[in-house]
Formats: sequence, C-alpha cells, structure tokens
Amino acid sequence: MSILKILVPVTGSPRDDVALRTAFAAARPFNAHVAALFVHPDARETVPYVGVPLSPQVIQDLVDSADVIARAASKAARAMLAVAADEADVRIVAAPEKRDSVTASYAEKSGLFVNRLEEASILSDLIVFPPIGHGDNPDVHDGFTRILTKSGRPVLLSPEKAPSVMGQKVALGWDGGMAAAHALTAALPYLEKANEVHVLSIGRARQPHGDVEAVKAYLALHGITARADVVDGGTRAVSEVLLEHALRNGYDLLVIGGYGHSRMLETMLGGVTQHIASQPGLPVFMMH
Repeated sequence: MSILKILVPVTGSPRDDVALRTAFAAARPFNAHVAALFVHPDARETVPYVGVPLSPQVIQDLVDSADVIARAASKAARAMLAVAADEADVRIVAAPEKRDSVTASYAEKSGLFVNRLEEASILSDLIVFPPIGHGDNPDVHDGFTRILTKSGRPVLLSPEKAPSVMGQKVALGWDGGMAAAHALTAALPYLEKANEVHVLSIGRARQPHGDVEAVKAYLALHGITARADVVDGGTRAVSEVLLEHALRNGYDLLVIGGYGHSRMLETMLGGVTQHIASQPGLPVFMMH
C-alpha cells in the first residue's frame, strides 16, 4: 500500500501555505504527488437573490467583480505553491506523475467548490486541509465535511505550523468503533513506515475502550510492531485527552476516526472531530 496522490484544495487564503507544506511532509515518505486545486466559483452563484429583478448590467457587474476576486485569489494561491515548493525542494510539474521525489501541480476548475473537490477526491489517496476554524471560508468547512463523511477518502488536518517530517512516531486513537477501524486501515501506509506506533485508548470506568491487543495482532500481520497505551481520560473530552497526550509525548501524527454529520457549520461535526479539526496541534489523519 502507498500514498501516491495527495489533493490540497486552495483558496488564496494564507492558510493555503500550511496545508501545502503539510502535504509535502505527508508526501515525502512515498515520493507522492501533491495536486493543488483552485475552484473558480460558478458565476451564477455570485448573483444574490434580493426579491426584485436586477438589470442585466447590474448582474454583469456582479459577475465581473466576482471574477476579479477569484483571479486575484488564484494568483495568490499559485504564488504560495511556488514559494512553498521551492523551499521544500519540490518540483512543480504540469500534471501528476510518478518520480523519485515529491512533485506538485496546480489546477483550476470552475463550479461549486464542494462538487469540484469531491470529484477530484475520487482519484486521490489523501486530501489535506488547513485547521478548520469557524471564522474561515465556509467553502472549506463544507468541503471538509463532505470529504470526511461522503467521499470514502481519508483527510489530513494540518497543524497551525507545518511539520518538517511526518509519520515517524504515530499515535492511533482506538475505541473499537468502525470509524477508528477505517482510519487504521487507511493509515497503514504511514504505520508501515513509522519508527514507533502507539495504540491509544481512553480508560474510563464502565466505558469499554476496544480490544487493543487485537489491534496489535492485526498490525503485526502487516509487519508493524505497536505498543498499547491506555490513557486516563478522567471526565475530560476525548479530543482534549488525545491531543494533549499526543503533543506531550512527541508524536508527529495522530490517526483517529472521524465522526462528522451531514449538517454544516456549527452543527456539522461531532464533539471529538470539531475540537480536533479546529485545534489539531499536530497533523491529524482522519477517516469516517
């Protein structure tokens, strides 16, 4: 198993930089290709519904203004890719291709952001997002939720500061559920290359934390030696416990199951996912 194509949606926001640099770190163990995707909004979506007819000239002015903004955002995103790639010694190529080093490409499509992103994710091995804050571009919120809950593809959340290396010491959050199992199997390419793998479960009275020994046995079949750690969760949120333990013990990747729902914005995520998405602290590999 391997990770060979990593998709990064870019919007021209400063957060593109950390997502791109995190993607380069994620790509390096496999010499994977990083595909940056910018989506021009559908011109029809730029015309607001105001309850009264708008003149053709007003409509055209709105469309033209939105196009100017989108072109400026695309230019900014392309420039950030160029700088990040240069500093990471990543070659930018015209289209995805397999080489003996990490490569990157830049593509633009038009339409609804979430639709174009979902289409591109179909033939991608991993989709990288910046930290998901409530004040950010709502398209990024919606895109993250759609990919996490509907695409069947893993996502990687970037920390606030991009890592130089990723996947040498990996923590796997385990609760015995299907989402955690999906995350485990999707992350096997990283687990197989890691120097250390720790299976973390939250210990609480009257709350099962899954059969960790069975996880260790499964990983052993893949040639992965893992250590089981039961973490005292107390009464704190699972997300806080996992992140605190991972950061305190120097992990450079946290693998967990995602618990997203179909609703957007404030109600779009379960508690664990929402907390980790907005405050990752380290790269977080998620699968629903």
